Amino acid sequence: MTREHWRVTEALFERSAPTRAALPAEGLPEFAVAGRSNVGKSSLINALTNSSALARVSRSPGRTQLLNAFTWKLRGPEDATLEARCVDLPGYGFAKVSRDVRESFAEMVEDYLLRRASLRLALLLIDSRREFDERDRALVEFLAARPAAVRVMVVGTKADKLGAATRGLWVQQTADAAGIARRDVFLTSTHASLGLFGPRGVLDTMAATLQPT
Repeated sequence: MTREHWRVTEALFERSAPTRAALPAEGLPEFAVAGRSNVGKSSLINALTNSSALARVSRSPGRTQLLNAFTWKLRGPEDATLEARCVDLPGYGFAKVSRDVRESFAEMVEDYLLRRASLRLALLLIDSRREFDERDRALVEFLAARPAAVRVMVVGTKADKLGAATRGLWVQQTADAAGIARRDVFLTSTHASLGLFGPRGVLDTMAATLQPT
């Protein structure tokens, strides 16, 4: 029996790295998960991998202070397979750490995003109840200026808190604010399993982007 959509069949933590150079060797197609400190990055990773504890979910914003690498194995339509690496980036915004530490986060993340050759995709998570702001826009513009193209998918989290009429409006407004195509904006909810799987879901779109050409 063939699968209609992509699913993660195995996901393993590799290592936490204080610098780009300390990450696992390049080779696998790679995607980064970025966003504010309390946006729900760990919850999304756990939901997409059907795991309750692959990525640590903390009640304290800013606990992720390293580049956290995971390997994912996926299986899709007609039993297609894909192996990729996920790198969870330190959150920006509300981290309860010193200014010096926040600045070191920025240097580490910029170095990774600019110089990691295997990076193919960035998931930029934002709370769908909040507006796309200058920090989010700066990340999109930074990736757009990168010599090697990186696709950006803006993923709105906690969409179960929005009314149905608001959701479509949010997608268009966010696409306009980010300067990207509407097809690259997604609404998700890990609690309601909204927008994660299926032909218009985050995982299928990720797999299509990460598959070797």
